[in-house]
Amino acid sequence: MSRVDAIRARAQSRLRANADVIYRHQGTFTREQNGRTREYLCRFSVQDPVKGSRDQVAAAEAFATAAGAAFRDVRVLTVHPDDARPPEGAVLADPWDGGRLEVRSWSQPSDFTGQAIALCLLRR
Repeated sequence: MSRVDAIRARAQSRLRANADVIYRHQGTFTREQNGRTREYLCRFSVQDPVKGSRDQVAAAEAFATAAGAAFRDVRVLTVHPDDARPPEGAVLADPWDGGRLEVRSWSQPSDFTGQAIALCLLRR
C-alpha cells in the first residue's frame, strides 16, 4: 500500500467513525429512467454553500448562474462513503427545507478522502 493509499484509508476510517455527526440525515433519492423509478437510500449531509469555503461559494455561484437558478437555492450534498451516491437528476423523495432537493452535478472525488460533493438545486 502506497503512502497516499494509507492516508486515504485513514481519512475514510475517520469519516466512518464520525458518520453519525457528519451524515446526520437519511433518505431516499429517486430518479426516473426509461419509465422506471430507481431508488437510492443513503445517509447524507446538506449544507448551504454560504457556510463553506471561498472556493465552494465561487463554485456554487458559477453553478447557479449556469443553471439559471438563484444562488440562494444551491445546496452542497455529501454522501456517506459506504452508500451509493444518487446520480445527477435524482430527487430527494421527502421535502427538504420547503422544497425538492435535486442532484445536478457531482465533483471529482477528493484524492485525500475519496469523497465527492454534489451541487443540488432546492426547487421551491
